[in-house]
Amino acid sequence: MRKKTSIRPIVGIVAVALLLVFSAPAMAQMPDLGQQPEIEQVTDDELNRFVTALQLVEEIQIETQATMSEAIEARGMSEQRFSEIHSVQQNPEMDLGDDISDAEEEAYEVVLAELIEVQQSAQQDMQSAVAGEGFDVQRFNEIIIAIQQDPQLAQQVQEMLQ
Repeated sequence: MRKKTSIRPIVGIVAVALLLVFSAPAMAQMPDLGQQPEIEQVTDDELNRFVTALQLVEEIQIETQATMSEAIEARGMSEQRFSEIHSVQQNPEMDLGDDISDAEEEAYEVVLAELIEVQQSAQQDMQSAVAGEGFDVQRFNEIIIAIQQDPQLAQQVQEMLQ
């Protein structure tokens, strides 16, 4: 049985959507989010399946985060230090206040490669979970947009998630 957590904000749905939206195969299927697409009404059955898929995706995200933390720690690095080094790698003008040792940089590169693989695998698992509930990524994301646009629908999903 799935352990219930405290109220999850609808904002979390957006994070899930972004993970699905930015996968290469899904991008061709997604509507332009800059426009207000005409979205088909969400049926009660779809909403039930959506919530189930969302819960499965959340479980995958939790497992993925744990796996990523383990990968970082297995290389003798804290998550905070990994994040600091990653920030510097993304923005070389950023100052850490101390230098990154050769060993840290080497560990960072190994961990980064592992994390990319973990994220890609998780993304495939999330897409499979969504498909397992009868959705293609486009429809799943349309429902997310509908939830963002309709406060009553958002409230209904929030209640279903509790």
